[in-house]
Amino acid sequence: MEGTPWIPTRYRLRVKQRLAVVEYVRRYGIKPASRQFGLARPTVRQWWRNWQRAGIQGLVPQYPARRRRRISEDVVTLITQARLEHEFGASRTRIWLDRVHGIRVATETIQRVFRDIGVPHLVKTRRRRPKQLKLFEKERPGDSVQVDVKVVVRGRRKWFQYTAIDDCTRVRVLRLYRRQNHRSSLAFLRELTAAFPFQIRKIQVDNGTEFPLVFALSCQELGVRVRYIRPRRPEQNGKVERSHRIDEEEFWGRYAGQDFDAAHAALAAWEHQYNHERFSMALHGRTPMEKLAAMLAPPLVMARSERVTSEMASAPGLDLD
Repeated sequence: MEGTPWIPTRYRLRVKQRLAVVEYVRRYGIKPASRQFGLARPTVRQWWRNWQRAGIQGLVPQYPARRRRRISEDVVTLITQARLEHEFGASRTRIWLDRVHGIRVATETIQRVFRDIGVPHLVKTRRRRPKQLKLFEKERPGDSVQVDVKVVVRGRRKWFQYTAIDDCTRVRVLRLYRRQNHRSSLAFLRELTAAFPFQIRKIQVDNGTEFPLVFALSCQELGVRVRYIRPRRPEQNGKVERSHRIDEEEFWGRYAGQDFDAAHAALAAWEHQYNHERFSMALHGRTPMEKLAAMLAPPLVMARSERVTSEMASAPGLDLD
């Protein structure tokens, strides 16, 4: 309608409601309107005065453009660091602040800070056609341990096989769990750190919900670095993915048991067979334990050769020059 003042769309319903209160005040007064609509008299009186002064435009809410923050600038700095450096979302930032810095902030407040710094959403990974990656292996045992979960279907039930494989030696640790969640992941973390005969320096996992921030922080407490592979890049965890294919072909495809405890024991026997008995062409016909023994042997052999050389040099009548 011509001459009607412009009202923002988000406030039109509220203005319409206030206008109904003002019309009631004009007919019956402030006190009856307060009772009729269940509003405080000062509120009704203020709306009435605003309408008398500026008409409908006076009924438009006048909220501040920016509300004052209730958190300190130090907390804002930490939230900015979590967003820009670690690329955490609001939920992960909340856990990180509580776990690492002992600061509790609501998720909505963190998201508001994200909007204020101009990064409300993380940049999504562009989908591309995967390329064949260059095959490689780490130089030392424990430099990188790939961890993943294989779903085992047994009728209407599902079991979850947690697998850890050392990138260098292919030595594996296998455990079976009834559930796939962060509790199972933390239990498996304790298992694999106790089972591997070497120090783990890095664990590589995918971006599944079973490996949340709590898992990464627990690894850091053990002195283990965590690397999350890029989304939709299973080839970056190629060794553990390939080992799951071997499990399906050589173990689960032949195992028909339905009892969880029996399957857990059978999986332990399969782990021993894989590590100690099954030779691998990727290891030039050796087993993972043979590869591990070869990796640990050179220092012993060198020390022994140095001792023999020193004994020969000290023996009378021998000239090694």
